[in-house]
Amino acid sequence: MRLIVFISVISCASATALYAGDALDEPAQGGPQQLLSKRWDALFDQDRWTLQLGAAVITSNAIGDISLGKISRATGPAGGEMYLLGASYTLCDFDWVIRDRRFRPQLELPVVLGVVNERGRSPFLDYNAGITLRWKDFPFNRVVYTNFESGIGLSYTEHVLAIERERHMRRDRSHLKFYWPIQLMLAHPKLKQHQLMVFIHHQSGGHVFDIGGSNLIGIGYRHVFRER
Repeated sequence: MRLIVFISVISCASATALYAGDALDEPAQGGPQQLLSKRWDALFDQDRWTLQLGAAVITSNAIGDISLGKISRATGPAGGEMYLLGASYTLCDFDWVIRDRRFRPQLELPVVLGVVNERGRSPFLDYNAGITLRWKDFPFNRVVYTNFESGIGLSYTEHVLAIERERHMRRDRSHLKFYWPIQLMLAHPKLKQHQLMVFIHHQSGGHVFDIGGSNLIGIGYRHVFRER
């Protein structure tokens, strides 16, 4: 995964934007001050942003179980939900040709704030940020417009989730984790900007911060200001 992200970042540095007026890729006109102004304007360009909100249930499963379709909702004090609000910035648009087929994935920088509502204690906050690749060139898009997104980042929770302590009772737990978002977005072909989202919110110590983690499964809504 790290290699994929590294290759994507290197490729992005040389990629040509797919839509006109991309201030990040235009040559400087008027010196450093104007270039800085264009980059600042690009940051606040509405067409580069997406917003999303959703709700997810805490599961008692490892990511391997979920990949096999084994999903069990956590019960007791460890059970509960997480409510998420996120924004994602499109860093660049790729334009790849592979075996005479054109692919136009997007490299994005998501930031997600979660409110964890466990049964055994008061709600607390969960912070997430990362880098993702959104793949959207599927052959059936004329029937159901489909996007798939995944990547890597970091996550910090105010409290360690109770499900982690139940599953790893004899291990120290870290508030800081790796963040691995997995998202599938579906939309009507004529309303691409309004997307139904099904996602896995995966956090893991990755044998760096600790061993093991948590998995939440949810649904939500994603609004893309300019779907291209």
